[in-house]
Amino acid sequence: MAKQIKSKKSIVELAKSDRKLNKYLIVFPAIALLIKLIVIFNIQAGGWAGADGENYLAGVDGLLNQGFFSTQEKLTYWPAGYPILIWPFAAISLTKFLYMLSIVQSLFFAYSTYFLSKAIQKSTLSYLAFTASLLISFNPTLALGSLAIGYETPVASCMMMALGLAIKSLTKPDEDNKSLRIAAFIGLWFGLASFVQPRFLLVGVVFLLIHTFYLYGKKLNVKFIAVGAIAIVLLPALLVFRNAQAVDKATISTNLGVTMYLGVGEDTLGGYNRIGPGIACEPKTPGAEVSENELVLCIVKWYLSNPSKTVKLAFNKSLYFWSPWSGPVAEGTMARNPWLKISPVQNMQKSVDGANLVRGGFGKFISYSWLVGQLALLVWGFFSLKRRGKFEMQVAVLALTPIALAWLITLGTIGDHRFRIPTMSLSILLQVAGILAIRQRITKAL
Repeated sequence: MAKQIKSKKSIVELAKSDRKLNKYLIVFPAIALLIKLIVIFNIQAGGWAGADGENYLAGVDGLLNQGFFSTQEKLTYWPAGYPILIWPFAAISLTKFLYMLSIVQSLFFAYSTYFLSKAIQKSTLSYLAFTASLLISFNPTLALGSLAIGYETPVASCMMMALGLAIKSLTKPDEDNKSLRIAAFIGLWFGLASFVQPRFLLVGVVFLLIHTFYLYGKKLNVKFIAVGAIAIVLLPALLVFRNAQAVDKATISTNLGVTMYLGVGEDTLGGYNRIGPGIACEPKTPGAEVSENELVLCIVKWYLSNPSKTVKLAFNKSLYFWSPWSGPVAEGTMARNPWLKISPVQNMQKSVDGANLVRGGFGKFISYSWLVGQLALLVWGFFSLKRRGKFEMQVAVLALTPIALAWLITLGTIGDHRFRIPTMSLSILLQVAGILAIRQRITKAL
């Protein structure tokens, strides 16, 4: 009898603890959203231009003037997906456009943070939910990115939605959670990410294959994969159709070759601002202009023919990809990072002494320590989850997949810390696992 009463008490206590945690999972994104709403209505226009803000706005102008099949060059060179998504806001009101965009992107970020943390709470990884929700909600670069014209934070939200769905299906792999509906929704989130940044097509396909393997084992469900794959390519295919009709080019965008070209060469370091001459590339037809496919092929051949230089460039690009947002080691196109408006490190450099401190030996030591530290936490978090059990290992692999692929894709293009943002929510999740694993070890040691 006493054991039964004790058991009932423990169940009640667990239920109370679960309800309390759920409140925090709602409160953290809600408070972050409230803060952002206050910021939105206290800054000019309600938001900021991101790294490619002017280019996206030029695309929106083209859509407003010519419609969906606009021939505006920016809609072909860059993927037209993001301008198409924000086009309706500009059509409603040019003066309130940025207010609406910032609010919608902030709502999406808040909901996706809650969705992922809630999925984690309902699993054996519930110990991660509180800290992950807190750090994702209030990460300044990631959170304030929803107030800027740019795809980065919305894609980070898509990654959280996709991983949250995968976690829910793996937590209870019954017929409902193994249904084609799950494949379709995961595919659509990656499709939306690919609509604004095509490199996530590869990420989505690999994620889908791994998730399917975890659900069905070696006997992969062809229908599940097919539905997910169709959902992934649906929106990007719309861009191919648009460009084929508008400018007679059946492509998502035409900037791949140019981006790859910036990151290759004998003297260049692999960043956005190339150094030295570019590589030679001759067209198949003498006198003709080098096509994008020919340029990409030339670049691949150069990498294969120059292995030592390729390794050096890969190292540099990796440093740039994982570099801090500011300071002596920073490398990329994040000069418009909203966080830099209030960053203590950035403000410190306004004085001569402060600038010398930040950009000198001490600043470099701190910057490299930050770079190595965040990577160490991520790797430690991955292996700590892997050791906990099968389900935890599956979540760790699914979280790491977009991060690893985003980094590997960078090695073939240019090194830029901005490319880290779309998968940053997943990086934070693994880093939280690392922090809590280290804390547990220290607690045991004491």
